[in-house]
Amino acid sequence: MQLGRLPSRIGELTAEGAAVLAISIDTPEAAARLTRDLSLPFPILSDPRMEAIRAFGMKGEGMDMADMGYVVVDRQGRIRTRQVDRRFGENVGMIVRAVRDAKRDA
Repeated sequence: MQLGRLPSRIGELTAEGAAVLAISIDTPEAAARLTRDLSLPFPILSDPRMEAIRAFGMKGEGMDMADMGYVVVDRQGRIRTRQVDRRFGENVGMIVRAVRDAKRDA
C-alpha cells in the first residue's frame, strides 16, 4: 500500500513546510482505523461523497472512487500540482520538488 510507504519519508515533506494529509472515500471510522493500522503521522480525511476529491480533480476516470496521486496546494490555496500517481509512496522526491516549486513560484 502506497500510504504505508510515506511515513519513512514524511520528514522530507515537512522539512519543506508541507502539511500532509490523505483523502479517502472511506467512512470516518475506516479512515481512522487505517491511519492507526499503518501508524501514519498524518490524518486520512473521510470524503465518501467525493466532494473534496472532485474539487481537487482526483476522481478516477470511469470509476466512483478517487484516483491515487497527490495535489500540492500553495499557501494562498491555489492548486500548484495535480498528479495521478499510483506509486506516489515510491515517488516522494517528485512531491518534494513540486512543493519546492510551489514555494518558489508563490
